[in-house]
Amino acid sequence: MAHKTVTNTCEIINNAIVAHFVLGHQLRAAAYEENRGLPVRAYKNSQKCGLGKLIAFLKENDQMDERAKQVDGLHIDLHDAACGVAALIATGHFDEAIDELSTGYYAEAAAALTKALSHWKMEVA
Repeated sequence: MAHKTVTNTCEIINNAIVAHFVLGHQLRAAAYEENRGLPVRAYKNSQKCGLGKLIAFLKENDQMDERAKQVDGLHIDLHDAACGVAALIATGHFDEAIDELSTGYYAEAAAALTKALSHWKMEVA
């Protein structure tokens, strides 16, 4: 992976905020459309997205500060929650999935990650 600059780190953080917001909307759409064909396990993998790759780069280069560690944990929590919501949808528990997305653990994880990413962006800018 190329050398990380402040500019591309901020861009990755911006993209992560948007991508994880979109993730919630995709799950919500699947629940409303009763789409049971979700790749449940794929949602658990937090290493495939740009934020996961940034965190991996920071770990490999011994550049993990306290905020990066916080974001890493919250990012993993969000992907775990997304996997749980996807499992609810895949098993036909659509109303429970919608509740989880609105007020449950997923909603809390998404809000915490967005807040931490916003703080991190301000710190690295």
